[in-house]
Amino acid sequence: MRRVLDMPVGRALTMGAAVMFGVFFIAAAIATGYAGRDGASVVAGVLAYAYLLYAAILVGNHLLKRPKGAERAVRVYLERHPAMGAWIGEPVKVALPSLPAVDGPGTVPVTAEVSGPLGSGTVEMNLARLGREWEVLDAVLVTDGERVPLPSPGR
Repeated sequence: MRRVLDMPVGRALTMGAAVMFGVFFIAAAIATGYAGRDGASVVAGVLAYAYLLYAAILVGNHLLKRPKGAERAVRVYLERHPAMGAWIGEPVKVALPSLPAVDGPGTVPVTAEVSGPLGSGTVEMNLARLGREWEVLDAVLVTDGERVPLPSPGR
């Protein structure tokens, strides 16, 4: 079950639907032999509710595991920044410590460990919370003793 919960939700839902259809095909054939059309209807109803439960568990797990606001902003910024790919290679892996909770507007300094095929380093950044959204104010990649500024794409 852990492998299913770790794969993308769309793929897991599609795979589950295929398995349920295969189970329905076999179970409906057996149930039709014993109880006629009513047997197939019962099997269809039971499997429909089973699939809805399966989908609810997958979507709920996805919503609970997804990164929260500040963590999501840091990951998106670092994984998509062009300089990160040039200095440490792609794909970029980001390891974050737990981020402090900020109620209302404010700034937070964050240090993240990054690694890729070409090397690893540390990113020192400042985040600002503006309403419900987080924005990266400035970021610097420290790798092999060099400090590489990571300007925002809009600047």
